[in-house]
Amino acid sequence: MNINNFDKTIDNGMFLSKVDNIYIMLYTSIMEQDLSRVKHKVSDKVINKYQKVIDEFKNRNERQMYGQLNVKTSEITNVYNDEEGNIIVEVKLVSRYLDYVIDISTGEKLRGDNVDRVEVMNKLKLIKSKDTKELSESRHCSSCGKPLDLNSTGKCLYCGTIFKLSDYDYILDEINTSND
Repeated sequence: MNINNFDKTIDNGMFLSKVDNIYIMLYTSIMEQDLSRVKHKVSDKVINKYQKVIDEFKNRNERQMYGQLNVKTSEITNVYNDEEGNIIVEVKLVSRYLDYVIDISTGEKLRGDNVDRVEVMNKLKLIKSKDTKELSESRHCSSCGKPLDLNSTGKCLYCGTIFKLSDYDYILDEINTSND
């Protein structure tokens, strides 16, 4: 599948690098129990799904760990326009990591494996609105005009406005793992 047939602004390699980065940021944010760093790169549906998971761990005084996290492979499996004209890209991403849970207070491993990595197949769906603006327009905050760091939190350091990547680019709209 060639994404460039649907979106002339990006090629498969650039797109998959972006997807790999979002995936790593999401799982790192889960470990940190703080989704604010990735909030501007994923849909509310994804935020709500993983905030519930984080809250369950916090209620048990636990933290999910993904040690030695990396993306083994990622490939575009489908690209199409939905009924509204948005570009939908489906990706198969294979990740590897140590999968274990620790006690927040003591740091003690409670369960899982912190020695051998698991390999997990993930299905991701990303969406780009048909009404997106040029990303070059987004280099400055829409509220105060100051420069934005798009790889950070998506929050303007000067006025606090949240940058909405969905206005400019692809966002992760759905993620399912072989464990879901």
